[in-house]
Amino acid sequence: MYNYFLNKTKAEVLSNLSKKKLIFKIPKTFFFKVNEWHNNKALVLENIITEFKKNEYKIVAIRSSAKEEDNENLSNAGKFISELNIPLKKKNLILSINKIIKNYKKIGKKKLYFSNQILVQEMVSNTSMSGVIFTKDRDNGSNYYSINYDDITGLTHTVTSGLGEFSNKTIFIYRSADDKLRSPRFKKLISAVKDLEKKIKNNNLDIEFCITKKFVPYLLQARQITLKKKIDKSFNIKLDKELKKVERKISTKFNREKNISGLNSIFGQMPDWNPIEMIGKHPTKLAFSLYSELITKKIWAIGRKNMGYKDLSNFNLMTSFAGQPFIDARLSFNSFLPNDLSKKISEKIVNHSINKLKLNPMYHDKIEFDISITNYTFDFEKKIKNMYGKILNKNEKDVFRREIKKLTIDNVDISENSNLKKAITEIEKLKRIQLYSKKDNIHDLKKIIFNCKKLGTLPFSILARHAFFARDLLMSLLNKNILSKKDLETFLSSINTITSEMLEDSLRLSKKNFFIKYGHLRPGTYNIESKRYDKLKNFHIEKKIVKIKKKKFYLSENQKKQIKKLIKKNNFKLNSANDLLEYIKLSIVSREYAKFIFTKSISSILEIISSHGRRLNINKNQLSHIPINNFLNKNFINNKNRLLSISKKNKEKHTIFKSIKLPQVIYDIAGVKIIPYQVNFPNFITRKKIEGEK
Repeated sequence: MYNYFLNKTKAEVLSNLSKKKLIFKIPKTFFFKVNEWHNNKALVLENIITEFKKNEYKIVAIRSSAKEEDNENLSNAGKFISELNIPLKKKNLILSINKIIKNYKKIGKKKLYFSNQILVQEMVSNTSMSGVIFTKDRDNGSNYYSINYDDITGLTHTVTSGLGEFSNKTIFIYRSADDKLRSPRFKKLISAVKDLEKKIKNNNLDIEFCITKKFVPYLLQARQITLKKKIDKSFNIKLDKELKKVERKISTKFNREKNISGLNSIFGQMPDWNPIEMIGKHPTKLAFSLYSELITKKIWAIGRKNMGYKDLSNFNLMTSFAGQPFIDARLSFNSFLPNDLSKKISEKIVNHSINKLKLNPMYHDKIEFDISITNYTFDFEKKIKNMYGKILNKNEKDVFRREIKKLTIDNVDISENSNLKKAITEIEKLKRIQLYSKKDNIHDLKKIIFNCKKLGTLPFSILARHAFFARDLLMSLLNKNILSKKDLETFLSSINTITSEMLEDSLRLSKKNFFIKYGHLRPGTYNIESKRYDKLKNFHIEKKIVKIKKKKFYLSENQKKQIKKLIKKNNFKLNSANDLLEYIKLSIVSREYAKFIFTKSISSILEIISSHGRRLNINKNQLSHIPINNFLNKNFINNKNRLLSISKKNKEKHTIFKSIKLPQVIYDIAGVKIIPYQVNFPNFITRKKIEGEK
């Protein structure tokens, strides 16, 4: 089989490929060696101008074509320069060609200097998209087309140069799924790539391309792909089998569910409880099952039910596709609705929310901010008009306003009987249990998990929702021009959270006392292989950190009057502006504090499992692939062989799962094999964070 790339330069490859009848168009090309330029510059210039003028080209691209630029085992892409949009005039050509040659002297081998080439190409105009496509996954050789592209600037070099904010868009396309593509330009591109693969009998390619506004694909460069790891065919067979399982599973998940509003569903990795942040994109079985048990199986819904939202306690919020965690956003949208809201209005709101997320997948990590109304605010009229104005009639808006306002007023309360204060009390109970607990063993796991759920993650889920209320009420004061952005920032920076307390303690406490208070924390809260702070050998507390001076926040008398007027007008259970600020502060501080406390129980769970593993001579990596329920089953916990068998099987699957690409948002079966990566936007601009249930 003829190798189009062996010992060939970029220019020579394109010259050879231009003789093939490809779907790809290859720009008009002319190339010469450095020694030809040195020997007879005038002749080279004359040949360039003659060659391109007869085709009526007024501008060209001048690019490197070095002997050492690319080979089968190494890619030097990006190290050599290109000069684009160069007028076909001697002065401009000389300047650009000399730049390319000068660059050769800087980074090239001296012995190859004179044999290196300069490539002059037709400058493709009216570009709608440009980029680089790898015909295999570079990490493991699996069957994905990987396309990095820029479809904003109209330039042909932003991806290869890494320049510009629009140079990092990515889409993965499974090799057998091109028939599922909806985009005409990507259809044309993949068709051209497959044609090239077939014509040269090679499907391990690294291709630089651009596409015109009329969807004409141009091949700017092709080379042998540089794989980081070779892969055997059996792996791709297993991967294909798992993808088919995911397609079958997803197809059933999109169906309508009894007692749930919404015609179909949509799944995301970052909505609501944001599992990808908490357990990662490819969590092991232990991390996934523990997160599910403590939060997303029932606790998430019970907390919302207790606050007056719809009861979804029979539904598991998180599911797994190819080992990756996804949130069922349809369930989330249902769970944000007041319990007494009618089915008709609920159906309208949920369908609208799902469709909005489909059209705006960049909002997948901020659905409470940009898609759903989850509580009443002082700027509610403007918000409901913007969010639900076209889907609800006047009467339906009135009903929704009444129900969401009632729910909010019932919860925005700082009295001792409020669910806010009760949740804080529960967290303190868990803290006391942790303080006085003896050294636990594997048989105590059920009790620890029970307490963690009842006194930890359940009250935390309530406090986290209060933090959302607090954020929205605060922002509504900004939107009503009662608080300025500076006021907002000063207020938030004045709040003393567990994070700021930890920073201060790192300056004043000894290492021993610091570990007594914070030693249970670990970078990966649910990851058994992630070491606790007090188990890290090289953990260092920087004592030279400058202490942050907290500003005191004060409301003016006029601000107090305006806020009190809003409180009274909307019938909140608060007496003053200070009461409102106290509620907001308490919600933000308590949410963070609750998480700090219940993660100590999680750390204990993982330490107990680790200790049990040492007794059975099972290492942490092996333990990480065993689901939590197996450590709660008396028939399993002391059976080393059964535990290792489960671990081995799950580890093998985990290896395959890590090679499977899935989009951050899935709303149809095509999403299993057509994987765009969304561009995200910041949630909230400030020096602090107000987070959701994470």
